[in-house]
Amino acid sequence: LKLCSDTSEPTSRNVCSWSVNLNVRLLLHEEGDTYAEIIKKENVWSAATAEDSPSAYIVEAVPIKKEVPPPAAPTTAKPPETVPELPQDEDGGIFTAVLERTAGTEPLGLYLDLSDSLTLYICRVNPGTTLPAHLYNTMVPDARRLRDGDYILEVNGVAGKAKDLAEAIKSGGRRLELKVRRPTLTNHTVTKGGQSLGLDLQFAKQGWVLSICKVLDGAVKSSGADIRAGDRIIRVNGREGKSDELLSMMTGSGSPEIMLSRCPEVVAAYARGFVPDGTPTDATNG
Repeated sequence: LKLCSDTSEPTSRNVCSWSVNLNVRLLLHEEGDTYAEIIKKENVWSAATAEDSPSAYIVEAVPIKKEVPPPAAPTTAKPPETVPELPQDEDGGIFTAVLERTAGTEPLGLYLDLSDSLTLYICRVNPGTTLPAHLYNTMVPDARRLRDGDYILEVNGVAGKAKDLAEAIKSGGRRLELKVRRPTLTNHTVTKGGQSLGLDLQFAKQGWVLSICKVLDGAVKSSGADIRAGDRIIRVNGREGKSDELLSMMTGSGSPEIMLSRCPEVVAAYARGFVPDGTPTDATNG
């Protein structure tokens, strides 16, 4: 209801109408942006009183301030919820994988290399199968999946020699708890300059890597490259291959580019004087 500037006296018709509407509290808008609260205290209006006394339609007007709602308190946007990954061990490069077999003798679906004599190196995780390793990978976050190039350090608490780990897999029953290490990968180009590489290598006949047993005098030591006993050579000149193929590529190149895979536990053991078995067990489909 807007107050008008017309000062003419109300008629019987509009006074009757107002006498109904003003039985409630109203906020009326005057000229400008000022508000007034109109309070009907008693029902004194009627057509008769308006005609007899024009002032009968006056009611009390109490000026009030326009209420401005306080500014909303600043809010911090709630970040989207994310599914937390499984907790990592204290060493971020190590995690535990638990594999379940339908039978104690079921293969895991892992192609393993034992040539450093200390760990089980995963040459390949067989994809698209119903074997335990693949099924495990489908049920865990990516950070916990088994990958080509990982090192198995322990099997059901057994550690020490690669042969012991392989035996623990065979006899471990339906549930296998594997302690797994991610590798550290580096590339090194070594220029022979008429020298031999000076690497004492060990590898399985059906393997896909070359394990370095010793770094002798030669091009590698002269180059100052960080290549150590216990490292594995997994590519040469950007190419993968069987162990004998990798060896052939290294010997046939004047400056071979060597990709290394390193497991800190293995390198540390070799530095302390560990001597690998002279005849490594061939790679196995565990």
